[in-house]
Amino acid sequence: MVIHYINTSSDNQSHNLICFSKIELNQILSIYGNKVSQGVWRDYAIDHQSGMAMFSIYRSTFEKAHLKIVKKNFTNKKQKKFQLKDVNNHILKQSNRLTDITQYLQFSLKRIV
Repeated sequence: MVIHYINTSSDNQSHNLICFSKIELNQILSIYGNKVSQGVWRDYAIDHQSGMAMFSIYRSTFEKAHLKIVKKNFTNKKQKKFQLKDVNNHILKQSNRLTDITQYLQFSLKRIV
């Protein structure tokens, strides 16, 4: 089992906290639940760092995160709000809408091994 501790100090970074909304978490957990029932995924973690939130998906609890859904708060129009990254931190998909990421996970993940 891997345990991650979150720094709970009350400094100036607390106002810059990016989180997934309840609707966004429902979309992600819906796909996650389907993949768990198929035996593809086994565990997940939600991390918050400065200016970003990350939903990490694991195939085994002893491996690195297989996939990461990253939510960032960008001010630049060219940068996308949501990113899907693989185990090597390569961006597989970017979009301003989470539904694009979840649809990619639902249909395109059959070829990712």
